[in-house]
Amino acid sequence: MTLGAARGQNNPATTADGRPSFRTPKNIIQLPTPQSQFQNVQSGVPDTKLTREATGLLHEFSTPLLFNHSHRVFFWANELGRKSDAAYDQELLFVCAAFHDLGLLKRFSSAEDRFEVDSANAVRQFLEHFDVPTERIQIAWDAIALHTTPGIAAYKATEVELLYNGVGLDVLGIGYSDFPEQLRKQVVAQYPRVNFKQDIAKAFLGGFEHKTQTAEGTCNEDICSHFIRNYKRSNFYDQIQNSPFQNS
Repeated sequence: MTLGAARGQNNPATTADGRPSFRTPKNIIQLPTPQSQFQNVQSGVPDTKLTREATGLLHEFSTPLLFNHSHRVFFWANELGRKSDAAYDQELLFVCAAFHDLGLLKRFSSAEDRFEVDSANAVRQFLEHFDVPTERIQIAWDAIALHTTPGIAAYKATEVELLYNGVGLDVLGIGYSDFPEQLRKQVVAQYPRVNFKQDIAKAFLGGFEHKTQTAEGTCNEDICSHFIRNYKRSNFYDQIQNSPFQNS
């Protein structure tokens, strides 16, 4: 076989135009429908069908830790968006904040994917149910899938960067001193950070302790190293050296 044939040059040329922008997950985790009594948005959150049902899912099927964390992330991200004067989708930003950590919960967790991807797949399913346009869905998927990945969000849609920065502020304190102090205190008073530093680390561990391979190469690997006795990750350098190809 010639190199040209191996590359498929005898086949009709194809491009990415017209293809779906995503592929369906191998294992689809069906989202529950929250009861109506949980579908009440908090003060300051845009009141729409999407935000009410997202709040309901977060309220009924998540935890107080993640409920408060997700709301703080939204308010941090929303304020950062307001200060930037950039156009952004406030409704979609809240939905992203509500869903971004759902993959840490057993009900929304797959056996093989990163928890961020499980969360992103959940938001895609949620938004498709409401016939949200594909472009908005892809932004939400990207925002959630990339919310722990440095160096990329700043070059994606505004909502992707806002969620990333909102999470960075709430979990790591990035930008703390630059954030309006009065608003910061107001948000924390409404959504307390009770034992947050310890409990969020344990929530991360619970989300991928059963699939630690998904944490390799990510910040989540540090959680595994801290909590799991004799945790050993693969080594990228060793993988390069142990490739079956010979130097030529």
